[in-house]
Amino acid sequence: MQEITARVLSCEPLCAGLTRIVLHAPEIARTAKAGQFIHMLVPDGAHVLRRPISLMAFDPAAGTLTLAIQPKGRGTQILCAVKPGDAVQCLGPLGTGFDGCGAQTIYFVGGGVGVAPICGAMDSFATPDSRAFFGFRGREYAYGMTQTPCAVTAVSDDGTLGERALVTKPLLAAIEEKRPDLIMACGPAPMLAAVQRIALECGIPCQLSLEERMGCGIGACLGCNVKAVHPDGTWGYKRVCKDGPVFDAKEVDLRG
Repeated sequence: MQEITARVLSCEPLCAGLTRIVLHAPEIARTAKAGQFIHMLVPDGAHVLRRPISLMAFDPAAGTLTLAIQPKGRGTQILCAVKPGDAVQCLGPLGTGFDGCGAQTIYFVGGGVGVAPICGAMDSFATPDSRAFFGFRGREYAYGMTQTPCAVTAVSDDGTLGERALVTKPLLAAIEEKRPDLIMACGPAPMLAAVQRIALECGIPCQLSLEERMGCGIGACLGCNVKAVHPDGTWGYKRVCKDGPVFDAKEVDLRG
């Protein structure tokens, strides 16, 4: 983990509701892992808390990080308005990443902004036998499906892209056709809970990247706790920023 000043190389629309930012941050890029994130300081001097942003891609050779940012609040709106050449303060890489575990067939599942870290996981771990399943609100919100290292099946809420269905529908169909060695998923909590249930019922190893509001990003403030299940059946809490954001599906309780 390092705190650095990164230089903005580009900032442009990725799809409806998402902005793609590429940073020159060689100190972070050389040690980053798929599934990790950076904590970005809003460059206005008024926002104290940083914003956690997942890595959509990273290139150690070029020293670059690619981010997909949703401009929801004032802080992320300011981040999405940066210009090439601007400097932004970043802390990273943070958190645990995905682990391919030597799996030959991995099914990747992403929903909405959660597709971004799944793209990074696909770059690192996809094999010819792997498949990806993406869910979006509609065609205008879709991204990450071109130049991917494995086949992608996309569905949408409104039926404008692929089938009108939840992303778990094609996932289940694919599992019935061929059981994967591992599932990696990131997206909204209801989607992750559904993927977790499928993986546990089918006995398939599964890694879930959780999306949570964060304060410090380094495990000190305890603001991003998630209910966790211990091996003996008891439960407690784990920090998404420090113990995650990637967890084994058996570790966390997403039933709400």
